[in-house]
Amino acid sequence: MEFTALVASLVRRWYVVALGLLLTAGLATAAVWAVPPTYSAAGSVLLLPPGASVPEGSNQLLQLAGLEQPASLIVAYLAGDDVRESFAAKYPDVTYDVVLDPLSRGPLVMMTVRSPSSGTVMDALDAALATVPRALDSLQNQVDAPSASRFASMRLSVDAKPTTVTSSTLRALIAAVGLGMAITLAGAVSLDSLVLRRQQRRAAGTGRWAAASTHPQRSGPADGEPTLVTPRHDPPHDIRANRGRPTEQISPSPDDYPSEARAPSEVRAPRAAPRT
Repeated sequence: MEFTALVASLVRRWYVVALGLLLTAGLATAAVWAVPPTYSAAGSVLLLPPGASVPEGSNQLLQLAGLEQPASLIVAYLAGDDVRESFAAKYPDVTYDVVLDPLSRGPLVMMTVRSPSSGTVMDALDAALATVPRALDSLQNQVDAPSASRFASMRLSVDAKPTTVTSSTLRALIAAVGLGMAITLAGAVSLDSLVLRRQQRRAAGTGRWAAASTHPQRSGPADGEPTLVTPRHDPPHDIRANRGRPTEQISPSPDDYPSEARAPSEVRAPRAAPRT
């Protein structure tokens, strides 16, 4: 369909467009309500080497090489179901992701917390970051690591305020608006096409009726109907033409007139010819 024809259809069926816009607004509201925006906050925890592995008078931050393996163990421990269930019992609507920071070569554990409420996301982030040293202590206690060779941890960076995440809401909103506009367009065009077809059929029927009423009716028989032909009868001979002749009067023969055309009162006996 051409653009001008499409616009004309929408203009003619403006009431359908109005109802479609109301439907689209309702779908958009339902999408925002069903998929609300979420709030996220992130923080990182750095693992530090044990004091026994650091030379006296040396900086611990310069001894981070080789700590990726214990950091990976921390990530695997915090990603387990036991820790997640314990965290969900305290924050049922909050989820967290824990990964090893891919942008750094050091033992940096990244934790991201997501919550539907901006008021609880920061508290949940603090609780999630607190699980890192507890997990580190739990793993070292299981292997009976001496205190001089135990790893330590420190918070490196923590978000000061949550970030609003609208990606899921935006996708749901776009889908709802697209669906509403498609229904509006299809409904307006379909209704306009149906109405135009009915008008054309009605106009064609009116034109045929007007054409039939303006043509004169023929008085003769229609095509294919039998035609009644009236038999032609020759008049009787003129008796006056034989006047003065010695011939006898010629009377008309009964065959000259069909029996159906002669009434009983018209049947008379022939007269005798006059004598000369």
